[in-house]
Amino acid sequence: MKRVLAFICALSVSTAVLGQEAGEGEPPAPTPAMDETAAPDLLNNYRFQDASSLEGGSFDLRFGSQWWTGSHPGGSADNFILTPSVVWGITDEFELTFGVDAWLGDGNDMGPFEDGNFDSNLRLHWRFHDQVGFEHKEGYLHLPSMALSSTVRIPTGCGSEKMDAELRFIASYEYTSGIRSHFNLFGKSVNGNNLETNRNDDDDVFNFDNSNRGFDFLGLGGADELDDVRDFQYGAILGADGPLNGDGSLRWVADYAFNSSNYDGNGSNHIAEVGFEWEMSDVSRIGMSVQAALDHGGDAPNWGIGLMYAFALGL
Repeated sequence: MKRVLAFICALSVSTAVLGQEAGEGEPPAPTPAMDETAAPDLLNNYRFQDASSLEGGSFDLRFGSQWWTGSHPGGSADNFILTPSVVWGITDEFELTFGVDAWLGDGNDMGPFEDGNFDSNLRLHWRFHDQVGFEHKEGYLHLPSMALSSTVRIPTGCGSEKMDAELRFIASYEYTSGIRSHFNLFGKSVNGNNLETNRNDDDDVFNFDNSNRGFDFLGLGGADELDDVRDFQYGAILGADGPLNGDGSLRWVADYAFNSSNYDGNGSNHIAEVGFEWEMSDVSRIGMSVQAALDHGGDAPNWGIGLMYAFALGL
């Protein structure tokens, strides 16, 4: 718990100190969001989502991969997942994402593909408020960009049934330095059976949860712990990103995520993430992140890595 509190404090203090350059009570210099132009739209390969969206009429082809490792009764697991997706900027405020997660297993020692492999995910992102600053009777009031994101898992995969759904509130604030802070609050209804306990021939227990878009820590543990899937799951994420060079094409990313466990009776998960994103050209970007569990009281694996490449169309 001490590590959790220390990480939260460090992330909050560093963001506030580095980001706040405008004088107290004074309007900040115009930012991309205030000028109603597109702020950097992160690749959604991270635990948090940002409130910005793709420019209307543009498309992104995104190719993601994930690897995570953790301990389980009788050994350990190393899992590899591909997350290809297409992102469409319907308008400057609405963004639609369609993706199919493909689990590649663990060196042939995890038995056949589990239920839900190749399930589809459909996400609608609506930025309903742009960042603004305006005069207030007690000074200058700054309001962040705000968005709602809804994700639905469609049971197109192996042996899959029913649907899962997530609703997420997103707030992002950009400082005059180019650093941005983010807050996500989400709840998810899990109705399918894709999180139910699966066993291989050695009776070891593995679980694959592909109902979340982006890099996700996946549940694993003993059968007594994992038989009952939590029907309603929830969480909150504090994140930040900022420029590493003069033109902002290279950005650092960091966040802390709290979420309920995937299974009834398990403790909540506390996860830290650091990474970067590089805009190599007007049409290509690459991102990478490393995640680590801050404690082992829940059903999160020890740590993992996420990679993503995006190619833009229709600019």
